[in-house]
Amino acid sequence: MFSTAILLVAATIVAAGNQFNDCVLAGPRWPQPLHLSGSQRLSSAIAEFERLLTDETLNLQPHDTAWGVSLFSTKENRTLYEHYYTPPINVGVKEVNGDSIFRIGSVSKVFSVWAFLIEAGDRYFNDPITKYVPELANLWEDVTLGELASQAAGIARDATDGDLSAEITSFQAQGLGFPVLDKMEVPVCGVPGVTRRCTRKETFFYLLKQHPTFPSAHSPAYSNIAFTLLGYAQEAITGKSVKYAVTKSIFDSLNMENSSFEETPSSGGVIPGNNASEVGWDLNLGQTAPSGSMYSSVNDMVKAGRAILESTLISPAQTRRWLKPLIQTGYISTAVGGPWEIRNLEFSDHRIVQCYTKQGDLGSYHAALVLSPEHSLGWVVLAGGTINSNASDTRTKLFNAFGDIFLPAAEDQANQEAIVNFNGTYADEATNSSAVIVVEDKGRPGLGIISLISHGVEIVGPKSPLIGLYGAGQAGRLYPSQLKTVSRHTNGSGTYESRLGFRATFFNETKPGELEDPCLMAWAGLGAPLYGQRSLDDWVFEIGEDNKATRLDVRMLRLGLERK
Repeated sequence: MFSTAILLVAATIVAAGNQFNDCVLAGPRWPQPLHLSGSQRLSSAIAEFERLLTDETLNLQPHDTAWGVSLFSTKENRTLYEHYYTPPINVGVKEVNGDSIFRIGSVSKVFSVWAFLIEAGDRYFNDPITKYVPELANLWEDVTLGELASQAAGIARDATDGDLSAEITSFQAQGLGFPVLDKMEVPVCGVPGVTRRCTRKETFFYLLKQHPTFPSAHSPAYSNIAFTLLGYAQEAITGKSVKYAVTKSIFDSLNMENSSFEETPSSGGVIPGNNASEVGWDLNLGQTAPSGSMYSSVNDMVKAGRAILESTLISPAQTRRWLKPLIQTGYISTAVGGPWEIRNLEFSDHRIVQCYTKQGDLGSYHAALVLSPEHSLGWVVLAGGTINSNASDTRTKLFNAFGDIFLPAAEDQANQEAIVNFNGTYADEATNSSAVIVVEDKGRPGLGIISLISHGVEIVGPKSPLIGLYGAGQAGRLYPSQLKTVSRHTNGSGTYESRLGFRATFFNETKPGELEDPCLMAWAGLGAPLYGQRSLDDWVFEIGEDNKATRLDVRMLRLGLERK
């Protein structure tokens, strides 16, 4: 806990000018953009993206790969942008569109974890796997369900899948310098396309022969079999298999008609070269199905992405916990969630935007789902090529376009909307009180508090008495707290956010030290000073049905200021 005395000592630099960078709070700099569609920023981003498609050096329109992409915002009902490419070869459908079906590989893991959250909830995440899977008793008591969901269990990647001993002869193995194995060391099941599927008993037989990769919770290590074990635990807890839960609680609930857990669709499938077995269209993963077996379409994946961001199937609180890092990789810009591959993208003002992604690969199919909760924005990429195609590279380039092109456009649009919706003077002439709010065009983050006067006394500004008392008060920045009131439009056409909460920070980045957080006070100083159970950093805007601020409530000062 930080006392007032500590705040006084630690607040060495106030927000006067730009000697150091603004210290932003985690989360969006401005409210999410509401009107990306039709905006000049989105139009420019689309034009830039489509220029990439015609750049022959990038080869995004190859002769052997089909693909589709879609950009969506939960703030708008219509898809913001979509594009589909059908190569000149036979791909099983006449023309690729939003309902064409691809395999999504490890993006399936998102649905497996989501189903667990729907059916059981993350309250089980700290339970050991041994509580629900008796085959692991006395061996894996340190491994929790949450660690299985977030690649933090330290266990083997697969039980048998990819085991070369089942795919090559002894003669070939010796040619590679490998020793000759005893017959009992060669798996007789669970190598897709080579052997039959394993039973549950056989899966444990081969899995328990392997050494752990790490101690649990030490470092992320990618594992497919982890999601098989999580599925076993879910069935023990709820009585429902992963297949049943994903199908009924997600696919059926969201009307994802072109999605299936592992059943091969009878029509609408993208099968490059029209050779199902060669590209992995009909590959059956058996016990490891929860890790990568699913089929889906671009339109269905958009439905799923919207539902995740809008907390359609789980509570907003559980969604916020789900969309958080659970373990750090060895690279500062990348973390892992359950099962998210989280990329921290740094903008020019040093602010970090966390993108929650999941990529998947199965056979010649390559998929990606990207979510930016801070912008209520998502991006879907599905691709499939022939066996010797470069479909994986195509997916990667399309995947990266979100961060390179569309995310900056959304950030810019949020900035421009904030200028229109919040800039201005808010005042109550009867009490001689006012506040001036300025959002800079492509400048500093958040809403700038240029001045705040309460009953004729300057609270924020160069003459503020709080500068001497609290080391802050000369200027400040407001950031969305994500606390809001939702009301219905008077014409009954839907809802809008009628009250938006913001938190203010009055501290800039201090000179970086070897250890101390240069922005420590931005978040450690929240909630102070306190006056009558309300703090100076607690601000609420009342919003009209046109999404523009009409009134400002500075709660500590009990001020209601009308926008002029």
